[in-house]
Amino acid sequence: MPVPRAALLVLFVTLLAGCGSAPRTVRAHDGRQSFTLDDFFISPQRVRVSPGRVTFTATNRGRTTHTLRVSDGVHDLLSITTLHPGQTGRASATLERGTYKLYCAIANHEQLGMSGTLVVR
Repeated sequence: MPVPRAALLVLFVTLLAGCGSAPRTVRAHDGRQSFTLDDFFISPQRVRVSPGRVTFTATNRGRTTHTLRVSDGVHDLLSITTLHPGQTGRASATLERGTYKLYCAIANHEQLGMSGTLVVR
């Protein structure tokens, strides 16, 4: 039984919609943002906050240990230390305007996809 062209077109467009899409930017309210750490992904991947004091909470939903760090490329400015599966941690820092890297500092987790971007504006 041949598949109607309209059905093939819908399938093709649906597949393309999921390919190569950039992560959306999440705006943190009141300088607070929650993150989910998984094997091997940080969610959300792109966050925007206002300058000043920020507080991040991270929950490890993965099957291995993870961390959450904010780096200016030289120093870690905020660090949630090792979280075992199911654990939650919190850390705060005062951040100036700029673009920072979010990442997991354990082994090769960053290279496996556990990274993101924090924009302070």
